[in-house]
Amino acid sequence: MITVTKYSEEWRIPWDNFISISVNGNFLHSRGFYDHNPANDADECSFIFLKKNRIVAVLPCILYEIAGARILHSHLRSTFGGFVVSNEIGAAEAVIIVELIIKEARGLAVTEIIIRNPFRIFNTQPADETDYAMWFHGFSLKQRELEIAIDLQESIEVIQKRFENGTKYNIKKAEKSVVTVLSEDFEGFWKILDKNLQEKHGKNPVHSLPDLIRLREKAGKENIKLFAGYLDNKLICGTVVFQIGNRALHAQYIASDSGYQELRPINAVTDHIIKWGHANGFHYYNLGTANEEGGRVLNHGLFHFKESFGGRGVLRETMHLHLKDQHED
Repeated sequence: MITVTKYSEEWRIPWDNFISISVNGNFLHSRGFYDHNPANDADECSFIFLKKNRIVAVLPCILYEIAGARILHSHLRSTFGGFVVSNEIGAAEAVIIVELIIKEARGLAVTEIIIRNPFRIFNTQPADETDYAMWFHGFSLKQRELEIAIDLQESIEVIQKRFENGTKYNIKKAEKSVVTVLSEDFEGFWKILDKNLQEKHGKNPVHSLPDLIRLREKAGKENIKLFAGYLDNKLICGTVVFQIGNRALHAQYIASDSGYQELRPINAVTDHIIKWGHANGFHYYNLGTANEEGGRVLNHGLFHFKESFGGRGVLRETMHLHLKDQHED
C-alpha cells in the first residue's frame, strides 16, 4: 500500500538520499537546490510517497494563488519538477500515486495542478509510468518545449563528423586565438551574461550572481561548472553547465561578448565541452532550448546554432489538470 505525506524538515536527509538512488532524480531535485531561492520556503508544498515506511517517490511542489485560483506547481522556480520515482514504481503504482496527489490537491482547494517533467535523457532508466498515469487521470499537455541535445556515446570522431561544415570552420577559427578552460570567474561571466540578455531581450538572468554562488554552495560546486573562453587572458565568453550525475551535462547559461563575435569564441567553448563530456563518460550534452512563449515561438537562428553541432531535439513537457473540470468520486 502506498501512502502520501507532506514534506517537512524531518524528511530532508531521507529526501536527498532517495533522490540519489531514484531512476529520474538529480541534484536539481535536491533540498539544497530548492534552498538557494528563499521564496521556495514561503510556498513549499512538496509530497512524499511511502511504501512500508520507505520513500518510493517524491513530488517537489509549491502552492500559490493567482486571481483567486490556487495552483499546485511542480516546480515554478526550478529547472523542472515532476514525479521522482524509484525502480519499484510500475504502472499500477504510478496510477495510485497520481490519484493520491489529486486527492491531496482537492483537500487543499487547489484549482489547477501543473507539472513540468524532467528530461528523459537525464534518467538512469526509462521512467514514463507517471506520464501515463497523469494522462490516465485526465491531465493534458499545457506546453511542449524543444531542447537540443548532443549524443556523446559514440567515438569523438563520429560525434564531430556530425558537425556542419560551417561549424567545423568556426571552431578552427576560434581555436587559433581562444583558449577554453574550467574557470571560477563567475563574476566576469555574469557581466557578459547580463549585458547579452539586456541587449537581446531586455531582461536579467533567472539567477543573479549571488543566487548562483549560493546555489553552488548548497547544491555542490562540482555540479555547477563554468567553461570559459579567454582571449589574451580576458574572459570573452562562457557556458555555465549543470552536471547531472554521471549521465548528462546541461547548458544553463551561454553568453559571449558581442565585441568578439567575429572570432566565434562560443564555438570553441562548445566543442571543448563536447570533448570534455565525452572523455568523462557522459551520455549527453544538452544545449538547452531556443523556444519562447512556452514553446510556441522558435528562435530559428539559435536552433540552427545548436543543431549545427549534431544536436537533436529533446522534449520538455508540462502537464496540467483543472480540478474544477473533474467530478468528485
